[in-house]
Amino acid sequence: MNMQKIVDLLFPVLLAAVAWLLGEITSFQNRLIAIESKIPILITEDGVPTDSPLSAAKRQELKDDIMEDIHDLQVRVKLMEERGK
Repeated sequence: MNMQKIVDLLFPVLLAAVAWLLGEITSFQNRLIAIESKIPILITEDGVPTDSPLSAAKRQELKDDIMEDIHDLQVRVKLMEERGK
């Protein structure tokens, strides 16, 4: 086969590959810009991750449950101490 024919056949494939690559780079750049724009929402200036409303509510619920359990244990200990006297 002639070298010129091979080059002529491969040129559209190479052109399509370069076009696809440029499209992917543009897509990647757009996704990166979108992520970078959301970083201030997710991380404070001190580098501490912020809480979402759902995780803050769950943490408060767990804290309330733990405080209730601690109160119940304190009452039980107090009753046991009084019975022991």
